[in-house]
Amino acid sequence: MKNMDNPIKLQKEILKKTYLIALLPIVSALITGAMDVLLGFVFGLVISTLLLRLKYNNIRRALKMDEEKAEKFIRNRYFIEYAMYLIVLFTAARNQDLNFLAAAVGLFMMKFTVILWTILDLFKDSIQQKLESYK
Repeated sequence: MKNMDNPIKLQKEILKKTYLIALLPIVSALITGAMDVLLGFVFGLVISTLLLRLKYNNIRRALKMDEEKAEKFIRNRYFIEYAMYLIVLFTAARNQDLNFLAAAVGLFMMKFTVILWTILDLFKDSIQQKLESYK
């Protein structure tokens, strides 16, 4: 991840890569005509995007607090975030127009993208180190 020092650029880069990867299931759902899958996936993806922005705002607020208060603040916000995940998944399960599995994948798409991106960066760095050791 290149923009670790600039959180706004990092956030934009994560969103770009996530949406780029998300095009595959979105286009696939459009072609097959599975509108419940499309709506579920987009619903999860939108909520995931909003939660990423909320996490950024919470971290900024926590940096202005003393350590003990910030720790309690972040812990409480994580519980609230998990409650939001529960609400989104419960809504997707109860609503007939949303596919539950697609909503869950859309909700966790941001996490999948970051994990995949990190693995690819580690793989690329290890290959680069091996090439430099041969020189």
